[in-house]
Amino acid sequence: MRSSRLSMRGFTLLELMVVIAIISILASLSAPAFTRQITKAKLIEVQNLATQHQSLVEEFILLHGSFPSEADFNLIKNPLDTDSIVKLITVNDQNKGTGNIQLTLNDSTGITENQYLKYARDTNRNWHCTSDLAENVLPLQCKSLAGEKQ
Repeated sequence: MRSSRLSMRGFTLLELMVVIAIISILASLSAPAFTRQITKAKLIEVQNLATQHQSLVEEFILLHGSFPSEADFNLIKNPLDTDSIVKLITVNDQNKGTGNIQLTLNDSTGITENQYLKYARDTNRNWHCTSDLAENVLPLQCKSLAGEKQ
């Protein structure tokens, strides 16, 4: 009977503390990467909205010959969901066929409220993306202006 009790030993407190310490270190190393991936996933919604609104602007330009004014854009833009990461979509710097679509963001994981992605249409009908978000979370086609004066 004594031999069966001795063979049923558990882990010591020290062994459990070492395992918990190792797990904590691994979690602290992976947390920033996990946060960055969450932010990138949320920015996919922003890219989809930008693409939709670029198409609307392109259609407006084909029909009317110029970039839409803020009033015209408000008539053609898609409404935002109440739980959207995008707070506001606006147009600015309109000049005939050129202008900007700016998507202002809500506060979220890795994103501070009022950060933005701006899509600018040039005279060659190409769209260029700039943002004040950090470079490591931006879509590949976007350029970060974080740290630059605007």
